[in-house]
Amino acid sequence: MADSLAFRAPRPDERAWFFATRREAFRTYAEQAFGPWDDDRQRASASKDFDEQPIKIVERDGEPIGYQIILEHADHWFLDEIVVVAVARNRGLGTRLVSEVMESARSAGLPVRLSCLDVNPALRLYGRLGFRITRREPPRTKMEWP
Repeated sequence: MADSLAFRAPRPDERAWFFATRREAFRTYAEQAFGPWDDDRQRASASKDFDEQPIKIVERDGEPIGYQIILEHADHWFLDEIVVVAVARNRGLGTRLVSEVMESARSAGLPVRLSCLDVNPALRLYGRLGFRITRREPPRTKMEWP
């Protein structure tokens, strides 16, 4: 039986967790693509996203194990971010989360689009799940499904 996951809006006291989780997940790739990480600039960006983006915290057994930001447009869904905390990685959770987004978009009759840094190994996951490359704009690759 698959683990039961819950999705909820972030609580105000999770702002620091959100930034720390994002930094841990993306810092290495961002530095490879753009150069040194500016913690103050990135914290400000994360704080703005925390206030303005449709973030869903992913919980298992009442504990946050990741988050996702999916932008639902009239003609497509945009998979902005799916992040799994380090201790929960490599167990199929990222695959499950992306697959669930794909299934929901399919039910809505819409494609899923994304943009991923070329150095991020998640590109392999997206390819395995059937996303196709629509454009390369280094340091990013744009993809779409179906």
